Amino acid sequence: MFRPPHSPSFASWLTIGDPLAAEIMSRAGFDWLILDAQHGGVTPGNLLGLIQASELGGTRPLVRVSGNHPAEIMRALDLGAGGVIVPLVNTSAEAAAAAAAVRYPPAGSRSFGKVRSYYAVGEAAEPFCMVMIETAEALANLDAIAATPGIDGLFVGPADLGLSLGHAPGARVPDEVMAAIGDVVAASERHGVIPGSASFGPENAQALLGLGVKFLTLGADAGFLRRGAAAEVARIKEWRA
Repeated sequence: MFRPPHSPSFASWLTIGDPLAAEIMSRAGFDWLILDAQHGGVTPGNLLGLIQASELGGTRPLVRVSGNHPAEIMRALDLGAGGVIVPLVNTSAEAAAAAAAVRYPPAGSRSFGKVRSYYAVGEAAEPFCMVMIETAEALANLDAIAATPGIDGLFVGPADLGLSLGHAPGARVPDEVMAAIGDVVAASERHGVIPGSASFGPENAQALLGLGVKFLTLGADAGFLRRGAAAEVARIKEWRA
């Protein structure tokens, strides 16, 4: 099974949609890069180049697809993604659909297309399938989702989960959401899958690691660029003063 190489494992989002940015980020030393085709600048037109640029820098990427769409999942894998992260999965049936799109028959329903990446059953290159827990409905179905054959991990989207639980967006993760992430970790451990989450800053990341999260995102290319530029502009303001 194509699983994260370390426990815990750390990733960055790629949102800019530029191959040079992807190559630079892939050389930074993260365990994983996640090409964001749901909210970022990753599109069907630039996906192949971004995957190639990530590989050139030494990191095989995952793709967060825009939704639980079998054709999109299959295409990302055919082009070379090491796996997919599927958003807004609320039931075991939806989880099963995502898992089926990742694997060839008889384990799934993925169509064979020898483009850049394919696998034989049981190979280490067999792709990784993680589904996102982002709603109150998904929390109610945690064990059923985690027990779904072919699911390798549960990944919490804290912002959307907070919205679903009635919290306004903000930089701080509400206590209720942190408690729910603990529930996701427990369900993952019961069923032998990997618990993952996005984080909001170093302190939140440390707290998530303390809860037992094993797959953690620590920011995005756009955020790193913005903060780096802002730090230099702050220095310029000091000089001018």
